[in-house]
Amino acid sequence: MLNSAEQQAWEFLSKAPHYGAPAEVEAHFGRALAAFGYDRFAATLVNAERYGKEPPALSRQDFETWDARYWSERHVVHDPCVKLLLKSSKSFAWSDAKPLGDQRAQAMWGEASEFGMNDGYVVRVFGPAGHEVLIRMSTAAPDTDPANRAVVESLATVFGTIMLKHWELQDDNPDYGVISERQAQCLYWASRGKTDWEIGAILELSPRTVHHHIEAAKKRLGVVKRQEAVMKAGELGLLKAG
Repeated sequence: MLNSAEQQAWEFLSKAPHYGAPAEVEAHFGRALAAFGYDRFAATLVNAERYGKEPPALSRQDFETWDARYWSERHVVHDPCVKLLLKSSKSFAWSDAKPLGDQRAQAMWGEASEFGMNDGYVVRVFGPAGHEVLIRMSTAAPDTDPANRAVVESLATVFGTIMLKHWELQDDNPDYGVISERQAQCLYWASRGKTDWEIGAILELSPRTVHHHIEAAKKRLGVVKRQEAVMKAGELGLLKAG
């Protein structure tokens, strides 16, 4: 029989694909994490070669102040978590990384504790177009229960995958005009003879997301075929390289 925390987790895992806006996904994810003692989380988009630069955030809950401190103090230079991220794709707790740090890292952990962050868990989620989402979760508790790691990793993986999908589709918005900026970019490269896979590689999107954007553009332009969308967008001066 599931305990209350496991029930919260199961509810999120089973319903997450059906939630609407990112804010709704974040709210339910936050409640599921809280059942396991985590009160803060952040999802950031990062590639392996960019661990030295602050990555764009897909979602943050009470991580803003610490992240500002972390990057202003250049903690990334001596953060042992970075060593683990570069070494392996496995998830890990902060307590796993702490023994790998030097005195500067110990000072960083002390600062994190002052922010009410005594332990945490880090999960990497890989997207279809080579994107990597880093899910960081923290707790004021001195440590986390290793028995809960598998469930927390499942929660973070589903959350990261959904937030990445929202990020990929964020420009698919009618407020941009006749077609969205992302749709215009996809059609531009289609006009250059590129396949969905090639367009995805250029724009850092999955081929399925590229297909989605082009199909949406066809509907907005009132055409049936891909080439008709390219021609009409060109006539309207909407093609845009990206």
